[in-house]
Amino acid sequence: MTTDLARADSQPISSRSSSSARSRGVTPRNFLERLKLETAAEHALIENATGIMEPGLDLERYRAYLERTFGFYMVVERRLRQLVVWEALNLSATEREKLPLLAEDVVILGNLEPASIRGCTVAPVFASTAEAVGGAYVLEGSTLGGRVISRRVVAALGPDAPRSFLECYGANTGEQWRTFCGALSRFASSREIEDRVITGARETFRAFTRWLER
Repeated sequence: MTTDLARADSQPISSRSSSSARSRGVTPRNFLERLKLETAAEHALIENATGIMEPGLDLERYRAYLERTFGFYMVVERRLRQLVVWEALNLSATEREKLPLLAEDVVILGNLEPASIRGCTVAPVFASTAEAVGGAYVLEGSTLGGRVISRRVVAALGPDAPRSFLECYGANTGEQWRTFCGALSRFASSREIEDRVITGARETFRAFTRWLER
């Protein structure tokens, strides 16, 4: 999914801003600023890989996009659970996981067996819970871009197009993102943990981009 994280201070900035900041020797004020700065290049690449904002969106392309996203989330969300990411962040896994919503959407679009969708074969590898928290950062951040995509889907396909995944938090999207960022800040209690979270986020962006481009 497109991950439009540019609205809040805790969100990734564009690659151009990242390059400019580096050239000026800007020092991030906190971990969240550092995280968005050091993942900006990967974030920019995935924007182009989705293709969902391009002209000519139809139901077939939309379904293909959701199925490809389903395949990625199916693998990554399972790994986040295995590495107890949500417990480490003191957040609810049931509230944060998006796979059931993706399944609901693809069923409406005609795929009655979402469990048969091919799982991602280039999934990110997390060496520890901290790297997996970086993966959660990517998935949670995508909820902001999801609302942008949702408006695009409505414009192209009409208001009846299924959008449970894109509108997962609805009007509470901003609040849910701020809650996640607060939990992330508390979790990143040392420079070593920060480094591991950034590594996991960058790898997740890269893996998702590779998967979408296949």
